[in-house]
Amino acid sequence: MKSRRNVSVLMIDLAGGALCIGLLGTLAWLALFRGDRTVAEIRELGGTIADARRDLESLRASLDEQRTILQQRQAELATGGQLPDRTPIEEYFQTLSHVASTHRLRVVRHNPLSPRSYPGLIEQRYAYEVSGAMPDIVRFLKAIEDAKFWADVSYLKIDSGSRQGEAGSRERVASLTISVFSSSREDESSNG
Repeated sequence: MKSRRNVSVLMIDLAGGALCIGLLGTLAWLALFRGDRTVAEIRELGGTIADARRDLESLRASLDEQRTILQQRQAELATGGQLPDRTPIEEYFQTLSHVASTHRLRVVRHNPLSPRSYPGLIEQRYAYEVSGAMPDIVRFLKAIEDAKFWADVSYLKIDSGSRQGEAGSRERVASLTISVFSSSREDESSNG
């Protein structure tokens, strides 16, 4: 029995030894062959992290830039669309005369009318008369509509003129009342 016991112990020792050799071999293989791959993966991961940090910094800079643009737009929006305190009448009519001549129209008359006052608003009215071909008058009216001034055509009458224009077309006369708006100050609104 002792011999069987010795054989069993020897078999267990051999199995344990084989298991230890297998584990040591696996560890050696992982350390020698798989180790280089792991180091490369760690380096690659470090590069990816560095790229992500650069992207994050770029996004933060972009966010700061967008915040600055947003603040500028909000400031423009807060002041944009507000009526001017004082209407640049001379500049407006210089531009209007230039638009009329650009559209081959003659300015016949330009007279101030009595202003009107409303709470917080002053309407300065002007009689304006131009003559020319009908298509030119229509383009002129469209240009007034697209102008960047606080102005509006509050009256329009187009009559047949007595003269023949270029290319035999009949000249028309457009009589307009142009209202130019500005915000009223307290002292002006009490006087109006």
